[in-house]
Amino acid sequence: MQGFALIELLVVIAIISILVAIILTMTSNMFRTAKSTAEATSMRQVLQAYMTAATEHNGKFIRGYSNGEGKQIVGPDGEKVHWPASGRYVWRLLPYLDDAMGTLYTNRQQDVLTQIEGTECYSYIVSLYPSFGLNSEWLGGDFRTTASPALESKRLYAASLSDVRQPSRQLVFASSAAPEGSEDDSNVSGCLNINPSTLGHGYFEIKSPYDFGWRWHTIDGMHSCVPTQDPADHGNIDARHSGKVLTGQLDGATTFSSLQELSDMRRWTPKATHHDWNLSDIFP
Repeated sequence: MQGFALIELLVVIAIISILVAIILTMTSNMFRTAKSTAEATSMRQVLQAYMTAATEHNGKFIRGYSNGEGKQIVGPDGEKVHWPASGRYVWRLLPYLDDAMGTLYTNRQQDVLTQIEGTECYSYIVSLYPSFGLNSEWLGGDFRTTASPALESKRLYAASLSDVRQPSRQLVFASSAAPEGSEDDSNVSGCLNINPSTLGHGYFEIKSPYDFGWRWHTIDGMHSCVPTQDPADHGNIDARHSGKVLTGQLDGATTFSSLQELSDMRRWTPKATHHDWNLSDIFP
C-alpha cells in the first residue's frame, strides 16, 4: 500500500507540474497578447494622426526628418522645441494626437516618460524614443539622405498622398528600438546620468534594407533577416511581438510582419518596382 501511495503521489505531482506549466504559459501568452493589442491600438491612433496632418496640409506628409527650418515648433505648454528635437516627427505629429504623448509611448516605454518628466532635456529625449519608428527616408523625406539638397530635385521620397499608388502596402510606422552606441547616447547620459539602453525600447526612425545596396545585417556575405541583439542591424526595427514586427500602413491598417517580409523594398517606397530595388537603379 505504501508503494502504491508513493506512485500515486508522484503521478499527482507530475500532473500538477504540467498544469502549472500550462497555466504559466497561458498567462505569459495573455500578457504578450495584451501588450501587442495595446501597442496596435496606439499605432492606429498614430496612423490616423499622420493622415490627418497630411490632409490638413493638402495631402503633403510631415517632413520625415527636418533640418529645423520653417515653422517654430511649440510644445503643449507653450515651450519652444529646438532642433534637433524639432526635426524628428514626434513634436510635429503631437498636436494631431491632442498632445497625448502617451500614445507614442506605449507599454514599457511609458516608464521613459516617467523618468524624464520635468527634466531640462525632456523635449530632446522624448523626440528620440517613441515606440514607433517612422519610415522617414521614403515618406516626407529626410534632409540627411533622400531629401538632402543634392538629391532634392530627384524627388526620391513620397512627398504627398498622391505619390503613393498602393496605400495598403505602404509602410509608415513600425515597432522600433534604439541602435547600440547611438550618437545621441552621450547627450542622453549626460543629461539624465543614466544608461541610455534603459530608454531604448523604441526609436524615432526606421531604415529600409537597401539604399545604394543592402545595408541590413549580413552573414558570410549573404543578406540576413535574422534578428540580432543590435536593432541597427535591421534598420532599428524591433521584432518584439513573438518574432514579428508591428507595422502601420498608409491605409490605416496594422499588421504583424516578419523581417523577411519587410526586406521587400516595395513595402518602403512607391518608387520600388521589385523587392531588391535600390538607388543604384536610379543612379547606375
